[in-house]
Amino acid sequence: MEPHVSYRSELALKLQVMIGVLCLALMSLSAFAQTEGDSSQIEKVRYQIVTLDGQVYLGEVLRDDGREVLIMTEELGKIYIPKSKISSMKIARQEESVFKGKFREVGPFTTRYYFTNNALPIHKGEHYMMIHLYGPEVHFAVGERLSVGVMATWIASPIGLAVKYALPTNNEKLNFSLGTIMLSSGYLFQSKGYGGLHWLSATYGTPGKNITFSGGYAYADFGVDQRHELPYLGDRLRHGPVFSLAGLAPVGKKASFLFDSMTFFTTHHTIQNIYPSYNYISDPLFVWKSGAKVTTVLMPGMRFQSSERSAFQVALAGLIEYSDIGFDFSSTGSETRSFPVPMCSWFLKL
Repeated sequence: MEPHVSYRSELALKLQVMIGVLCLALMSLSAFAQTEGDSSQIEKVRYQIVTLDGQVYLGEVLRDDGREVLIMTEELGKIYIPKSKISSMKIARQEESVFKGKFREVGPFTTRYYFTNNALPIHKGEHYMMIHLYGPEVHFAVGERLSVGVMATWIASPIGLAVKYALPTNNEKLNFSLGTIMLSSGYLFQSKGYGGLHWLSATYGTPGKNITFSGGYAYADFGVDQRHELPYLGDRLRHGPVFSLAGLAPVGKKASFLFDSMTFFTTHHTIQNIYPSYNYISDPLFVWKSGAKVTTVLMPGMRFQSSERSAFQVALAGLIEYSDIGFDFSSTGSETRSFPVPMCSWFLKL
């Protein structure tokens, strides 16, 4: 019986070894297949490399040995760049920074149109200044979602405080934000004038290519009675809803088309003289007329961003104003007037 038992034990041992080898083979094959599957899903990362002499290269980094970088570019193929000659090196995200194979600068400027802003969050520390012909404004990114800014004319009156809070969603291309601007007439009109604009924005797109719809409420008290309102119209406050449609799209390596707009709905007051020969102040033989007034500002323009730290933009803006009761004292019918307001401004990253 001993040889027979030894033979069966040896056979069982061989079967166990074969099963173990088969399991190891299957595990190795599974791990290899999983590795292959994962590698096929790895997204190639593009880098923008700027050299000390101002050359810009865009491509995938193949090797970095500490002394030089091997990069695969679409235009020139493989290029070795000594690290001692590199000024900056950063990731260029495809949808934000690359346009037709060329790197485009993005940053805090792409959160703005001309006057309005979008709902995209400004990154902490990306402060910027915007200089208009009528005055400057400075915005500080105090957090990943919160930015605070100051807007003014060159004489510091009127002056306003602007605040924006971004509300990102699970979809990177869809963002919301809350914004407010609070204005004061400053030392003009003995600081009696004030105003405000509070809105909600929805933006779809990326920093370099997006569209935004905003809606809110605006109000203003200029702090002084208008000539034809003294002393009969005590309520100087003008208020009403406001809507905006804006967008930004690349048209070249350094140029972008931008469109901005704002439409205000308010109430307009005027006077109709019963006897035009009478003076309406000394002989108040007139009646008040009130009606709707719609004011639209359209701002199509171009932005040229020469570097990460500066940009210039120009807008062929125009204003269209409609009133259903007319603008002068003797008019009783509706009236529309329009005029151009060309504007330009400069961006500077702080």
